[in-house]
Amino acid sequence: MSESMRTRCVIGLDLMGGDNAPQVNIEACLLAAREGFSVVAFGTQEALNALRSRPGGQDIQGVICGEVVLPDEPSLQAIRRKPDSSIRRGLEAVKKGELDAFVSAGSTGALVAGGALLLGRAPGVDKPCLAQVLPDKRERGVLFLDLGASSDARPQTLVQFAVMGSAYAEGVLGREKPKVFLLSNGVEPEKGNAVTKKAFELLRSAPVNFMGKIEARDVFSGDADVVVADGFSGNVFLKTCEGTSEFLLSVLRGEMTRGFLAKAAALVLRPAFSRVKALLDYSSYGGAPLLGLRGCVVKCHGASNHIAVLNGIRQAHRYIAGKVADVIDRTLAQLGLEGE
Repeated sequence: MSESMRTRCVIGLDLMGGDNAPQVNIEACLLAAREGFSVVAFGTQEALNALRSRPGGQDIQGVICGEVVLPDEPSLQAIRRKPDSSIRRGLEAVKKGELDAFVSAGSTGALVAGGALLLGRAPGVDKPCLAQVLPDKRERGVLFLDLGASSDARPQTLVQFAVMGSAYAEGVLGREKPKVFLLSNGVEPEKGNAVTKKAFELLRSAPVNFMGKIEARDVFSGDADVVVADGFSGNVFLKTCEGTSEFLLSVLRGEMTRGFLAKAAALVLRPAFSRVKALLDYSSYGGAPLLGLRGCVVKCHGASNHIAVLNGIRQAHRYIAGKVADVIDRTLAQLGLEGE
């Protein structure tokens, strides 16, 4: 067994989540098992049959689920009205201690709602947050949180996000003394709304390597390891980045196919364009952890391929092996910032 597998943990995988379910999740499940991970697959009878028909699939434990949460379903209603869904069954298994972590590319809203309802918040946490590694100039990524789990935040909530993000960046991403920044509309102390200004003051004395404020245009500069924002601002930031990236790639595709010379140049530049596209695809970095819950939940992008889902499983394992939740609990206890 490799060094990274010395700490044994059981990770649940939602076979039914994502745009290309269950195929990509089955592939990820098989690859994870070959790497030595202990994986439990949650899915319909048909999906589990497909898994078991593959070489090595018979050795993977499965849980038959009779219901599936659809992407357009109201999140809380789906969790309450579909008790036999793969998402709810997986979260309940974490709560019961049958799983150490649960990984899904399914509905973000259902995972957030289900996580808060079934697992509950960790001690000292106002609200859970959704973190994601985004690409940067250093090509190692910047951890951005919150991406929409909690739209409203108090100044103390942003400090909690910073503590959780710093612990994750160090324990899972391997960053030494991660540099933490606060998203704002300017780097000067007087810039920002009332919540940002108060959070800035609190972060200056928080037990993290706080470097100050950062503007949205500098998030990808490579200067930051962790960027903290409230869920509303973070989600708007992410959707803007997604739309801009898709727009620019679409324009490039159009221009590079306009005429013979452009098409010839496109053939020569295709490898470079492929590398750029891969760099901008943040789903390849793995999953987005839901931090602040009483349990480890990792959300993979809905468009994830099997490698991205596998990376989500690897992230969940590093989270458990690095005892990130314990570090977060201890640090928040030291702060004395009580949850609501």
